Amino acid sequence: MNKETKFLDYNTLIRENLLNVVKQALNKTSDYGLSDGHHFYITFSTKFKGNVLPNYLQKEYPQNMMIVIENEYYNLKVLDDYFLVDLKFKGKIEKLKVMFASLLSFVDPSVSFNLNLDLIRSDKAKVKAKKILQKQKVKLENKSNIIYFKPNKD
Repeated sequence: MNKETKFLDYNTLIRENLLNVVKQALNKTSDYGLSDGHHFYITFSTKFKGNVLPNYLQKEYPQNMMIVIENEYYNLKVLDDYFLVDLKFKGKIEKLKVMFASLLSFVDPSVSFNLNLDLIRSDKAKVKAKKILQKQKVKLENKSNIIYFKPNKD
């Protein structure tokens, strides 16, 4: 083991396991669709190597973008390192390829579930991402690495 490799890099371990939660949620959605009001807000870095989105979206969202998987999503496919989804933008269906490593947050507001996947970024990058989220007027209930579950009361 070299000096640059940490024996127990907890941030990486946590992030990998949190991404597994996202992958399982998207796999179930791909296989069965969404029900019980579930829907996802997924924020990712648009500049991340491997992400593919139309040029006009790249220009409109040069840093980060939030997509919603709810009613009008098509052809959701989950692979090991990325997912593919067709979404409608400005009346046109566009295919997106989103690398899991580029994800910043995953939210299912129907059950008040929020994963902050932004564990490894520098403080400067976190401040920049926070400003972008504020500009988009996105209110996230939990900005820590703690996951809060608020079950529906029937």
